[in-house]
Amino acid sequence: MSAIIRQPTSGDLVGRDFARVRASTARLSTRRIAWLVGIAFACALALAALRIDILRTRYALGAAIREEKALVQHQRQQTAVLEALRHPSRLVELAEKRGFAPPRRVIDLRKSSRSPQGREAASALQVSRSEPQASEDHRAGEAERSVGPREGWQASEAHEGGASLR
Repeated sequence: MSAIIRQPTSGDLVGRDFARVRASTARLSTRRIAWLVGIAFACALALAALRIDILRTRYALGAAIREEKALVQHQRQQTAVLEALRHPSRLVELAEKRGFAPPRRVIDLRKSSRSPQGREAASALQVSRSEPQASEDHRAGEAERSVGPREGWQASEAHEGGASLR
């Protein structure tokens, strides 16, 4: 077997002396140092900007949470006010002040609409668009206003003879 001697190429690493190569590249030029310092400074500025942005976001989030809590509290207060306005005892008091009286007769249209009398009563109960006039029921209610709500209901039933339809 004969040995073939080959000439080294530029990409060939076998037989190269790396001691000289390291010594020549160990010294960085000032231009490379300036570039590295510039890149490091840009990265530091980007990191600082990111942290500042995170702080701003946290402050905005805290303000939004405080505003949400205030709005929830306001909603609770408004709900309590609405419930107080809808309270049955308040509505009874307002009805008495404005002259409302318990009904003298109740017609359940769902049950009575099948009968001929129920159809006649339903057609007679059409709402007028003109100004409301004081009806006999209202005048009777004014006369009974001195009686409490329960007694007034019983008195009106006794006056009608218990003629409420259900």
